[in-house]
Amino acid sequence: MSNAEASFLWQSVSRWAQATPDSEVIVFGDIRMSWQEFARQVDLAAGAFLELGVRPGDRIALLATACPEFLVTYIAASKVGAIWVGLSPKFTLTELLYVVADCQPRVIVAQATYEGAELSTTSKALANSCAEIANVLVFGADDGDVYDAKVHSYQGFLDRPRPGAEDALDERVALASSGDDVLLIYTSGSTGEPKGVLHSHEHIIRSVEVQCQHFKIGNDGRILLHFPINHVAATVEMGFAAIFVGATLILMDRFDPIASLETIASERITMLGQVPVMYLMQMSTPRFRTLDWSRVSSFVWGGSAAPRLMLEGLKALAAGSDAALMTGYGSTELCGFVTYSHPDDDFERLTNSAGRVVEPFQMKIVDEVRDEVAVGVIGEVAFRGPVVMTGYLGNPEASADVIDEDGWYFTGDMGCCDEDGYLYLSGRRSEMFKTGGENVFPLEIEIVLETHPAVLFAAVLGVPDPLFDETGYAYVMLTPGTETSADDLRIHCRERLANFKVPKGFEIRRMLPLLPNGKIDKRSLWAERHH
Repeated sequence: MSNAEASFLWQSVSRWAQATPDSEVIVFGDIRMSWQEFARQVDLAAGAFLELGVRPGDRIALLATACPEFLVTYIAASKVGAIWVGLSPKFTLTELLYVVADCQPRVIVAQATYEGAELSTTSKALANSCAEIANVLVFGADDGDVYDAKVHSYQGFLDRPRPGAEDALDERVALASSGDDVLLIYTSGSTGEPKGVLHSHEHIIRSVEVQCQHFKIGNDGRILLHFPINHVAATVEMGFAAIFVGATLILMDRFDPIASLETIASERITMLGQVPVMYLMQMSTPRFRTLDWSRVSSFVWGGSAAPRLMLEGLKALAAGSDAALMTGYGSTELCGFVTYSHPDDDFERLTNSAGRVVEPFQMKIVDEVRDEVAVGVIGEVAFRGPVVMTGYLGNPEASADVIDEDGWYFTGDMGCCDEDGYLYLSGRRSEMFKTGGENVFPLEIEIVLETHPAVLFAAVLGVPDPLFDETGYAYVMLTPGTETSADDLRIHCRERLANFKVPKGFEIRRMLPLLPNGKIDKRSLWAERHH
């Protein structure tokens, strides 16, 4: 079976377990798991899920960091027809209760502890809150096979003898369709309560087919993954992409700038995908300048535009090794990247654009009534193709608001295209504000502010103004070791922006609140301002 013939997530595991049984698929601390062992663990987990009464379409939730159990339960869920959902241990109990009430998982798998917190206790609380949850499986604790009637040791339960499990699994697999939903990812909730995004086998496979081609990921690749498991970067762009092509995944349970650099060196990483803030944090350490980067063939970023400081640093590394610098545009609802830059793109395009849409995806820019606009005109960005989400779980109204009858997904992001088809983003439609009758997109101001040598990140909000209705207010995070002033930033903006776009207020900070995906948490800033 070739990659092109794969219709289901688990088939890639079967393929590589046969082709390269002794090669590494997962590295996690001292654990080095072969494809053969990975396939065995997947089948053990699948058999356990069937014994626990998991039916097609049921949800299986994992409360954990990026660890081997993440990939094992993810693929096992796909094999029994279930829908896998990742829960971040960084979530508060209130946040977890919301997600669990929304998706009502049949089984929760959880690591025992996280940064001193007893996740097994949290899991019991979640199980008690939701009648649908039949069992909780806990890993990473040094205790017996059974905690109580409902809570079991994960590995102990998996290793139980199950006569007939193979036949039962074959029967379940025979019922599967490539259009079955297999992955549930909750949005960040930056514009309201989080919504559960559903994706099928087909969406995920088509997404990584394109991505692996453009990022040149093959079975000799070694990919560092330190993202939370409830993000599309972990579940699709890195996690399943590596499984699909037979590459090796080096997992870290959290991002740490120094530890990640040491791992890049010791594990001979070939593909590094991060959000800009991660690269910048690494660049601020002395180890960044002494590391041997020669094995890294591609530096990839997404989630936000690249600050010039970051891009200059990566350009210097790539100059010595011919590594590719790549970015693009994607989202949870689109199952990953749908636009890509080109390795030959110049500095300005890498800094300002999100690349071009690639086949088999389509893109258009539309006005308020969703009619397509001309080249260079700002409008809402929309995409169509075999990666658009099935919809939001249990929320057909919200799904219909963003996906039309022709299959176009309207992103809520504003932007325009140049004559070469490159996408230039202006910001979220919901963030646009009017000042004196003029439309202002915060992203345009943020990009200008981030060209200032003292500015690492900037966030601009539209705030009420008695004269102009709204005006811009800029929060600025300084580059370590630098200083600036509000007057200096105002002059910098006036030299590069129309006067109505220049923020009326500036607040300079050493640190700004960040979301887990590395973006500035504007909702937190807004709440702080209106507290």
